[in-house]
Amino acid sequence: YKQTGGTGDFVALGQTSRDWFGMTTLGNDVYASVIGGDIYKQTGGTGDFVALNQTSRRWGYMASNGNDVYVIGKIGYTTDIYKQTGGTGDFVALGVTKRNYTGLTTLGTDVYAGTDLGDIYKQTGGVGDFVALGQTSRYWQGMTTLGTDVYACVYNGDIYKQTDGVGDFVVLGQ
Repeated sequence: YKQTGGTGDFVALGQTSRDWFGMTTLGNDVYASVIGGDIYKQTGGTGDFVALNQTSRRWGYMASNGNDVYVIGKIGYTTDIYKQTGGTGDFVALGVTKRNYTGLTTLGTDVYAGTDLGDIYKQTGGVGDFVALGQTSRYWQGMTTLGTDVYACVYNGDIYKQTDGVGDFVVLGQ
């Protein structure tokens, strides 16, 4: 579904019914992941979502950082974060510490990943391993940014905010 110009109804795009899960944008392109399927791309924000012919995984949350696209990929209980460099080619496993990643967002060049009944992790500058931020163990799930703030929601819980990309995630009382 798509809402044009940020107002009005969401209108069906007429795509094949799939187990759609995560979405992100890179420039004018829209990416969508499918649980137990492929990753799809809509070029220029119009037309059909076309399969990128990635290995079938339990593809999950997605985020973009600069010219790169990130996606959580799961096979069984093994979870890694995958990256498509420069918006082209295959999504390649980063080989970071395996955790049950359940949320993903970016702020500047930093990548944030929430975990199931765990912490929130940050990859500084888009390189290296993801380092724990020392948050209370929760089922961190959806994540996003607005300006310089990072938001994370908790399954069956509340919404939390990290101000200016530093410090603890503070409950918003929603």
